[in-house]
Amino acid sequence: MKTNSLFLGTILLLIIASCGRSQKKTEETKDTTTTVAVTPTQDSLSAEEVITRFTRAYLSQDNEKANALIHPDLGLYIIFRPGVADTYEHVKSLDFKKPVPEHFFYGTFENNYVLSFQKLPEFDCSKDKWTKQGFFCDSTTTPRELSQILDFKKEFEPVTAQETQQIKAIEKDSYRVVLTGGDNLIFHIKKYNGTWYVTVLDRAYGWCDA
Repeated sequence: MKTNSLFLGTILLLIIASCGRSQKKTEETKDTTTTVAVTPTQDSLSAEEVITRFTRAYLSQDNEKANALIHPDLGLYIIFRPGVADTYEHVKSLDFKKPVPEHFFYGTFENNYVLSFQKLPEFDCSKDKWTKQGFFCDSTTTPRELSQILDFKKEFEPVTAQETQQIKAIEKDSYRVVLTGGDNLIFHIKKYNGTWYVTVLDRAYGWCDA
């Protein structure tokens, strides 16, 4: 009888010890899992993040950070005003030491505004001021500045079908961003292969020199 009791007691101790080790292992595994950090990739960046990152890079004139948000296949269309009419130049990347056009240096200023998604302000040349101040993105309308320039070009020079298709593709489902300030900052973003990129830098609007 004593032998049976001793045997049962031994078995019970082994079961308790096994459960304790199993529970401890589960807790260790759980703790290890909760400490794993996931670093966001560019693929997970939202439109808002791309807008704010590009703005910071532009205002600090950081080539590397700005160009990380420009897709090498899409490039960047820079709109400017050499005279009365606007035009554009297609570049692969930004170089803050080599502005487009050459005489119009990339300006920097302090941004104290928080980005908001709403109707964009308009620039009134008669008053030389914006209808409202701030940092805005309009996600409800598609910007057509490039198409308007292209339509004007067609009246004076031949335009290839490829150029027309490229402009339509760049503008499709894109958003326009306006940051009012000393020099202003205006650009467009577009989602391409699941990721947002900066596709247009508008250096013409917001100025009434011509």
